[in-house]
Amino acid sequence: MPATLGSISHSPGDKRWSKDGALRAAAAARSAGVASRAALASARPQTGGASGWRYSTQLNEQLTSAQCALDYVEDMLSQLQGFKDSLSQQLTQRRLDTDGLNAQRDALGQAWQRRRDDSAGSLDSQLRLSLGAPARQSFVARGLDLDSLTSGAPETLVFSVGGAAPAAVRVGEGVRRDEALRGLNQALGPAGVRCELDDYGRLGFSCSERDWDKLQGALTVRGGGVRFPGGVPQPLALEAEAAAIDVSRWRANDHAQVRLALQDVLRAIARLQQTHSAIDGAIAEARQSISQLSRTDEQSWASGFVSDFNARLNQTADFNHLQQLVPALLGISRYRVLALLSLR
Repeated sequence: MPATLGSISHSPGDKRWSKDGALRAAAAARSAGVASRAALASARPQTGGASGWRYSTQLNEQLTSAQCALDYVEDMLSQLQGFKDSLSQQLTQRRLDTDGLNAQRDALGQAWQRRRDDSAGSLDSQLRLSLGAPARQSFVARGLDLDSLTSGAPETLVFSVGGAAPAAVRVGEGVRRDEALRGLNQALGPAGVRCELDDYGRLGFSCSERDWDKLQGALTVRGGGVRFPGGVPQPLALEAEAAAIDVSRWRANDHAQVRLALQDVLRAIARLQQTHSAIDGAIAEARQSISQLSRTDEQSWASGFVSDFNARLNQTADFNHLQQLVPALLGISRYRVLALLSLR
């Protein structure tokens, strides 16, 4: 059954934060040039009437975002390949062209700083593809891990973000892992923070990249003297997930530094190539879905969607399935559904 694309990791081996599979709202996309317009023209349904086109609109938006991401990745790959060649050449010379290498490095740093805008917000700092919504920043909060939250003396943690109303979460011995995770999501969800588990059961958090700067220092916690002190709320220490590319590490003052920079650049190229493959797959999937939608009537599509949704929801009793679905339904009231149905 054709379905709206969710988040796609850049590599099957990258298992951290991969539980984040919630559906997301459409994101604004920048112009992707002639290649993007050609891709959209070839994907636009030519038959099937308005019903097929109605449901393929979001897929077309995601296809545009994917093409923006592809253009950005290809540009970065081209620059990195040139920098790699320069580094390799300098290693064979007795005297280094430090100024030339630094100029190439600085250009790469500027291109990396444009990642969010140039990829239409569809690539995060780990080069993971997220279609349909702006990329998110993953981070950890010091002192918040599931082992400590589900063992030891009971305690009530009170969280607040900025001027928002405080929210309390009960933790300690007797609290199950799924209960702790649910409590954290309920407390921090209104601030745009999601609590997630990786494939190893470790606790992490994420927020929109655009919200990351203002979240630091604004997220506070007050405990009862067990895990966190009582009294005045204290800012939580947040640590962002390290970016996939850190241009500031690349130095060219001597041959040893150039050799280390070359190793880093080779790793960055491999990471971008994995992302390129993921984007290619996402574009192919979007085109196939649009093509199928153009040949599917509205009632058949809706029936297929309901059947697939129920099958996924009832697959197991694992809390992770609910964890993925609940964020997609937040803010969807009965009245919004009725309003949508009235458009028919």
